[in-house]
Amino acid sequence: MNSFEEIKALLREKSGKKLAALSWIVFLFLSAIVFFAVFRLNGNIQLKLMDEYLWEIPKIIESRRDELLMYNRAYETDTLTRAEVGLRLYGEENTLTDAERLEWVRGAVSADSLSLLDAQGELLSTTGPVSPEETFRACIRTLEPRALHLELYPVRSEDGEETGENDGKGFVLLPLSGDAKRSLVFEFSCDGMLELYNALEDWSGVLARMLSRGDAVAFAKTGDRLAGYPLDGFTDDQIARLSEELPKVFQNSGQFRRTENGKAGRLITLLGERYLAAPMHFTQEEQEDTDILLTVPLKKVIENGIYIAVAISAVIGVGIALLQIYVFRRLAWKKSGKDAESVSRKGVFRKTWPGILVVLAVTFLFSSMLLLLESRTNAAITTMAKRESVQQEIDWRQSQERTIRDSFADVYMTRAQMLAAFLTEHPDYETRAGLEELNRIAGTDYLMRVDSTGQERVSSNSYTGFSVGKNLSEAYRAVLMGYPDAVAGPEADPYTGRMQLGAAVLMTDGKGQPDGFLLAVYSADALSGELARMSYENTVSGFAVRQGYIAAAVSDEDGRFIAHTDPAMIGQKAKNYLEGFEPGSSFEGFAAYKGESMCVSASAADGRTLLFMVPERGDFSMQATDVLLALAVLLILALLYYPNAGLLIARAMEEAEEKLQPDAGTGSPIAVFFDGYSSFLTLFALLALIASSNGWWTSFDYVFSGQWSRGVHLYSLWAALFILAVILCCAFLLQTLLRRLESRLSIQARTVTRLAGSLITYATTVFLIFSILSMFGVNTTALLASAGVVSIAVGMGAQSMAADLLAGFFMMLEGTIHVGDHVSAAGVTGYVTDMGIRTTEITDEEGNVVSLNNSKVSPVRNMSRKRAQQGPEDGAKTEHKTAP
Repeated sequence: MNSFEEIKALLREKSGKKLAALSWIVFLFLSAIVFFAVFRLNGNIQLKLMDEYLWEIPKIIESRRDELLMYNRAYETDTLTRAEVGLRLYGEENTLTDAERLEWVRGAVSADSLSLLDAQGELLSTTGPVSPEETFRACIRTLEPRALHLELYPVRSEDGEETGENDGKGFVLLPLSGDAKRSLVFEFSCDGMLELYNALEDWSGVLARMLSRGDAVAFAKTGDRLAGYPLDGFTDDQIARLSEELPKVFQNSGQFRRTENGKAGRLITLLGERYLAAPMHFTQEEQEDTDILLTVPLKKVIENGIYIAVAISAVIGVGIALLQIYVFRRLAWKKSGKDAESVSRKGVFRKTWPGILVVLAVTFLFSSMLLLLESRTNAAITTMAKRESVQQEIDWRQSQERTIRDSFADVYMTRAQMLAAFLTEHPDYETRAGLEELNRIAGTDYLMRVDSTGQERVSSNSYTGFSVGKNLSEAYRAVLMGYPDAVAGPEADPYTGRMQLGAAVLMTDGKGQPDGFLLAVYSADALSGELARMSYENTVSGFAVRQGYIAAAVSDEDGRFIAHTDPAMIGQKAKNYLEGFEPGSSFEGFAAYKGESMCVSASAADGRTLLFMVPERGDFSMQATDVLLALAVLLILALLYYPNAGLLIARAMEEAEEKLQPDAGTGSPIAVFFDGYSSFLTLFALLALIASSNGWWTSFDYVFSGQWSRGVHLYSLWAALFILAVILCCAFLLQTLLRRLESRLSIQARTVTRLAGSLITYATTVFLIFSILSMFGVNTTALLASAGVVSIAVGMGAQSMAADLLAGFFMMLEGTIHVGDHVSAAGVTGYVTDMGIRTTEITDEEGNVVSLNNSKVSPVRNMSRKRAQQGPEDGAKTEHKTAP
């Protein structure tokens, strides 16, 4: 009777049925606790990730404000300069009517409109405002002289509804020189400024930048305006429903549960589905407050939780089943010795405590490793997302750097073109005194008139003898060839050493032919400062990080920090502080930084390695959940279940004693656990691989992806366990196949299968060793490359093993002897009972088993082969002996 039938018969008894009921009750109760603890842990982890995303919003807004401030300074300088030049033009031209003069000046300074006001601020003449009439008239009554005023007003659609975006214009009021009763009002376009102002109000863009690496949906509500990202997957009807449902969620924001570390979360219902949501209230100066809601579908939140809970519940269930089989085997083994001792709780516990410890240890270790894997994987994913966020900021600033250059170039070129037009109309200003006056009005560092040969004609300063290609950049040569304009810089002026930017505008003679150019040189301090702020090093060093987080960049050339959130670390050797760091390598994993364990994400590109590090420590709620789960598993298994189940098994055995015939020769009952847990681990490895390959299980997707750095840590341990499980499973299947095949082959053919089985065992061992060493960071390539050293060792003392392996291989290849042959070798005569790749077993005439190294089985005398070659008569007279 096999084990399955024995246990089935046992469970049919009264005590056996009680045992089955108790097992199910304990298992279900344990699973309920496990599911509760794991989902709580998973929810806290998800809230932490969501909080990391929400924490990005102030940084994004601040970055946009800095950009807006920079544009505002450039725009203010440009508009005031153009207005001052326009005022001078208006005063110089007195041959035209007021309306004609206004139109001529408006075109000269590229204004949208120009108006003449009286002392009471009423319009005397205008070229026609571009802004709405009521906005324009309301604005001019509040203007201060020589102060830029940016007037914003909402854009309306064709049906008169507001679109949610702002339009606007810049206004400058300048009193006419010598005429206190009249003044000019310039209206300028501010398209670049409007894009930035609208970007501050465009919460869809802010949310899109926040969630560029996330898998969630976010909503923002400012007043009655609702924005969201991404909304591509929603239909128009769903968006309309969201517009009705979300305000109710924001109204009940006080109901969100706040954890001890400040994070808040709650399950909400949107469009009939459940979501985990995290809120944020954002306050901006001079703007309406905004409520932000980050949501993740509940099914995504609990997806990993289900896998973890099922895995832990499964190992508990397997442990319960294995313990019952173990107790049955243990008691049956004891009773085989005719032990008449009565069965008691204490007696059962004394006989079965090793198995109880095995179940507790495996359950605790597996659960702890799985929870630790989940926690660390989320930390690693957070670190990787942060590093990608820094990289995204670098890419964004690089694109903004080009925009800033173009913006400054456009501003300065517009002013230079305006000055060139003025000189064309007033050639008498082409003197040093005239250029000095224009220099003061335009706010340039200096102005220079260059002739058609590239030589300086006149300058607003004392520099003389300038020429293109010698003192000026070759970039200006294009203007000499008749092209409209050129911009160079920012560059250091060869005389002043200051950073300057030059704009050159083509000048023409009376016949319209190129006649050199006007060079307007501006201070580039503001531009240089903005470009420095946008640099790679400054982006990394100035990246907003939470306390304990570190952003850094390392030069691959010398391995030094070229950027770091701690300025004191810049210039230091990275490997002196970060254990095992190699510049130019991309990796994910854990390493010691200044003695503290950090989760590290690194990517190498363009000669620099970008690093982001997060301390390897979880918050209190995660740790409390881990402890709760561990205590639940240990206490319930230890106090509630054992050893009552063992006592029920013993009583069921007594009740079914006549029906059961336990086999006392099965060996140590503790082997039950090894076989059972090996099967479970193999099955678990297969299911984890399938789930991760389909993107269902994030933690093991990260393990199998191999993104982490090699070394002795949790990820390499899990990978090594899975490699061990899969390889041993494959080896077991091959060995089973060979044994099945061996039973159908002749005695001589079995030799090949046994040698092949032995070869599989050795090959599996070697492959396992190298694979696991590779997971733990050992350079196996170097080990293989050191085969020469191994060869020397073999030549000096290990050549006998190599000789045995080679001899076994050739014995299999040549078929010298087979299992069952009657042979004589190395002074031993008997029958071959087993053959391996290294040794051969011979059983002599007295039944003694002699194990010979294969290199010693030579020369060999095979009497079985000799008999096979004798004639029929000789064979009939000779008694044929078979192997015992």
